[in-house]
Amino acid sequence: MNVLITETLLDYCDSDDYALQTEALLQLVDAEVYEAVPKILRLLKSSDELIRSHAAEALGYLGIEEVETVGPALMPLLKDPEELVRSETVEALGELGYTPAIAPIEHILRNDPSALVRASAAETLGYLEDPEAIKTLELSLLDADEDRAVRGYAANSIGILGTSQLLPKLEKYLKLELPLSVKAELLGAMYWLGAKEYLKQLLSLLDNADELLAMIILNILTDLTEREPRPNLAKDAPDLERVLSAIAQRFPLMRHQADEILADCMN
Repeated sequence: MNVLITETLLDYCDSDDYALQTEALLQLVDAEVYEAVPKILRLLKSSDELIRSHAAEALGYLGIEEVETVGPALMPLLKDPEELVRSETVEALGELGYTPAIAPIEHILRNDPSALVRASAAETLGYLEDPEAIKTLELSLLDADEDRAVRGYAANSIGILGTSQLLPKLEKYLKLELPLSVKAELLGAMYWLGAKEYLKQLLSLLDNADELLAMIILNILTDLTEREPRPNLAKDAPDLERVLSAIAQRFPLMRHQADEILADCMN
């Protein structure tokens, strides 16, 4: 991005026009203009909820070089009246790896009235790499009246933060009457923690899944292929290709993702 365009976008941040501010925030992130951080910080106090949410999201990407400044500036937005702002703020703090936010985000996971925000909190706790958060995540996983997406993200984060010593407890959880989407996340977590036999169970779920569950399981498999060290899905599940091919035929819109998972597994 040339200097003139960058300067124009930075000027847009100072505009009173919400449309121009939104355009600037999106393009500055795409162009990785890290020097825009001071301008974006001011937008956290915008009267417009969409600008505050876009600004928080942008800082999650561009604030990585100024975490000690950006992290504290984001923290007040965890109590913003708008759920979208709170959700984007939680995720931004996770992207930044801002560990002082761990305790407040745990509180949000247990107490925020918005399922969207709680789901963001459950996912973000996995990124913040504090194993102590497993206790809070387990409470959300086991709440019978909890939103399914929240419980699914909680299961996934438990897998990220846990060790193989946690497997016996997760095996007990798997036997509970959990929604299939949550069981799928648990199976993915258990496979990641070293119990390779659970990948076969995950693929069995996929083999018989409806469209929504199939999408969730494909996202779990995509997530696994992007982790390091990369697990050998093809070796651990010889019928992986058959199951993915069948899903691609049943749900053509998922063909591209299924093909990408298979290609990643074969490389």
